[in-house]
Amino acid sequence: MSCRTGGPLPWFALALLGAGLVACTNDLDRVAAVELPADAPDRVTGNAEYLYSDSGRLQNRLRAGRIVEHLAPDRRRTELSEGIELVFFDRTGAPGSVLTARRGIILPAADRMEVSENVVFTNPRGERLETEHLVWDRDSGRVHTERPVRIARRGDVIHGVGLEASEDFSRYTVKRITGTFHIATGDTFATPAR
Repeated sequence: MSCRTGGPLPWFALALLGAGLVACTNDLDRVAAVELPADAPDRVTGNAEYLYSDSGRLQNRLRAGRIVEHLAPDRRRTELSEGIELVFFDRTGAPGSVLTARRGIILPAADRMEVSENVVFTNPRGERLETEHLVWDRDSGRVHTERPVRIARRGDVIHGVGLEASEDFSRYTVKRITGTFHIATGDTFATPAR
């Protein structure tokens, strides 16, 4: 039995390896072409659900079809699209008012969220606000708009331009109000004092 060494296979393998190493180069122009633009998002999430709590108590649940986050300090924002649902929870942890829209933006520096396109805000009493743009100021706990609004309330419809409301839509003021509605004896459009 004889053992043969030094055949053409090891030399061929070494030559192939050497050619491969020589052929590998870093073309900086090609690498730069792959870099992301400065305004590219830091994170993109699809069909997301975020829960917000304070001192262990659930306050809000945000769902969106697409969430795009920009984290750079000079342009920090979160863009929401493909449908938004924001649920406000009451002190007992039960779901309360619900805000839906097609798109929105969260501006953390201003502690504000703006939603637009087919905005609908409902409360547990069955009142329904419809508008095209609504701003939620988290620090004040208020929502507002200067756009036309429509509120359906116990069979009546109230129209106006502009609205100020609590963030859970339990109390609200419609500006430049129009519409026909029936007021029952004793109904003041206000919730009972606590």
